[in-house]
Amino acid sequence: YYYGYKCCQEQNTKVRFVDKNGKWGVENGEWCGIVSQRNNWIKPWKQFEDMQNFENSSESEEDQDQEDQKNIEVGTEDYMSKLQVVNICPDNYRKMHEGVEYPTVKKITYYSKVTETEREMNIAFPVGYDENKKYPVLYFLHGLMHDEDAMLEDESSLAIPTNLLNEGRAEEMIIVFPDIYAPEPGTAVEPDYNPQYYLGYDNFINEIADVIMPYMAEHYPVLTGRENTAICGFSMGARASLHIGYMRSDLFGYVGSFAPAPGITPGEDSFSGKHPGLISEDEFRAEVPHIVSLIDCGTNDTVVGQFPKSYHEILTRNNQEHIWFEVPGADHDWNAISAGLYNFVQTLFGALNN
Repeated sequence: YYYGYKCCQEQNTKVRFVDKNGKWGVENGEWCGIVSQRNNWIKPWKQFEDMQNFENSSESEEDQDQEDQKNIEVGTEDYMSKLQVVNICPDNYRKMHEGVEYPTVKKITYYSKVTETEREMNIAFPVGYDENKKYPVLYFLHGLMHDEDAMLEDESSLAIPTNLLNEGRAEEMIIVFPDIYAPEPGTAVEPDYNPQYYLGYDNFINEIADVIMPYMAEHYPVLTGRENTAICGFSMGARASLHIGYMRSDLFGYVGSFAPAPGITPGEDSFSGKHPGLISEDEFRAEVPHIVSLIDCGTNDTVVGQFPKSYHEILTRNNQEHIWFEVPGADHDWNAISAGLYNFVQTLFGALNN
């Protein structure tokens, strides 16, 4: 028993409710606790009233099963489910408008003990930036064979957060655009579609945790803690954000992945052949449940194909709450990125509670 309730007996009991004490399912018409080493149950009180309120407002099993068949699926966790997903970003939000002020971008150089080189990254400061005020941080990762400038090539990267902020639908934040190719000393190779080159991207998990985040905390007024830290990316950057977000869920409370590339789990694609996988499918779990995890992809993606959907299916099998949706007609392009960013930014740092 956990807190007066039976433990769930089925191996893959569907998560119906999440609170500070852990994850809860329903078996034989009764609440049960989903036992996992990953559940950090902190307070053994007050959960009954919360679950009763949830039970009174929840959909019927039949309605829920129908909802699961839609392209847009939102996890059952209370906060995450507040998002009303829009699977195409409205054009008006992708543009910088005359007479509206947008973030200032500064390119800085820092030394990395991980790569043992001087490296560059861009930092976007919110309008009205005040050094005496602390801000949450979003790390925005670029795709394969690009650099720290790539995600700034389209104005929507700064337009979407700012336009939403001006409507009260997003929070102020600092956005960091790093170079995510971070090979270990002496291992850098020419760009190519092969595993040796990808190792430099896989090593970014150490670069961001051991170098970039401490650098930001030392040099800028940033709020720390996973509740104030988000990561997202496109293509290889989406693969990196998803992998890093789930392996370091202690650092990142929010994870966004826009058309993620193959290779997190074992697989094979036409560009690179076989991917050994960074983790097994069963290891694709967060030790600390995310506040928000979101994946999207275009329905006509000619680069990553069905890999984003496969990640969604793996996370679903692993009972990992997340948001998944497809962008109608989008290829491996800014239509997919903008739709993901538009939805993701609205969830960040408590904005859905506004």
